[in-house]
Amino acid sequence: MADDQVIMTTVFGPQAETIEKTFASFLKVANTELHVFVYNPELPRHRHPSLNYHLVKPDPDFTSVRRDALFRRWTLPDRLGAEFALVVDGTDAICLQPLGRFADLLRGGSVAGAPEWGPPVRIMGQGFTSAYLNAGVTFWHLPSSKEIRTEIELRGRAHYRGPFDDQTALNEVVHTRYFNKLTILPPQYNWRALYRKNFRSWHHNFRNWPRVDSLAGVQIYHNQHSVDAVLAAAAERSPEAKAALPALPQDKKPLSPSQLTWRRLAHRWLYS
Repeated sequence: MADDQVIMTTVFGPQAETIEKTFASFLKVANTELHVFVYNPELPRHRHPSLNYHLVKPDPDFTSVRRDALFRRWTLPDRLGAEFALVVDGTDAICLQPLGRFADLLRGGSVAGAPEWGPPVRIMGQGFTSAYLNAGVTFWHLPSSKEIRTEIELRGRAHYRGPFDDQTALNEVVHTRYFNKLTILPPQYNWRALYRKNFRSWHHNFRNWPRVDSLAGVQIYHNQHSVDAVLAAAAERSPEAKAALPALPQDKKPLSPSQLTWRRLAHRWLYS
């Protein structure tokens, strides 16, 4: 073990041969080993020399290899002997900036993650949450989160609710039983906005996904629809560590009632 923190992902099928396309971007995190858990009969023929590969035998309790890889990715890090782990989606999460110590990001919590970009979500147990976590980028203090991660896995074993119900179970368990051990991260650590493109998704009632034209300030980018564009942009020029914040123009005189109304409507249209 190079240090007390690791970064890991799970992968299966042909994507095991190309996992380095995105996952190798996390090599910029200093003193941190990267581990790939492979749900295939054998390790990929093409392996990146700086990644550590492990074979995993699928468990039929999860109905599909996909669900197995999604649920058990949170308990597999216990095999690595580290104290902290960052668990990421293997094929669409891209590290754009050297990350700080995971202990600092957790700030004493057992689990840390960034909310999904959509509206509040109904969940079993607590009822609803306005901080519905995206499961594709999560930070863990492994010793103190073992009970949390085990409960999430057991819900996946017990009952099938769809091919991506790992995120449902994560939010149910964390927001109902362990909210006092949760650290909410800003979206820069799981940036879900599209990069220089527009897209509507039925997952979000065909509303437009958020769009940005700059990667400044983004620590971890995570959106399958813009992977190639983000990789190309990062290869051409490293994004700035923080985005620029323009100054607001100074109001030089009192505003009329109509100007106040217009300002309020314009603000709602642009920023609400």
